[in-house]
Amino acid sequence: MAKRLHIIFLGDVKDKGYRFFIKQKAIELGLKGYCILNEQQQIEVEVEGKDKSIEEFLNFVQKGISLQADSNAFAIEIFHDLKGFKKMQTDIV
Repeated sequence: MAKRLHIIFLGDVKDKGYRFFIKQKAIELGLKGYCILNEQQQIEVEVEGKDKSIEEFLNFVQKGISLQADSNAFAIEIFHDLKGFKKMQTDIV
């Protein structure tokens, strides 16, 4: 089975390295999707993949992504339909 996550990170996350670490972890787990800084200056992530990889990614998010972050606030939605992402994309290198 597979799932899709949509996550919005709240608070001051813009310059904390989140997008870099999120991309690295997603690629490591074989997840596909995107990680961007949206118009509201929040980090928005959407990833999909196997249940086990999604669960490990959720644990990663819940533990805290960056040691520089003051908080670890986020909103998560879980979906069972997939969008068919082909790779992990970000708006950073």
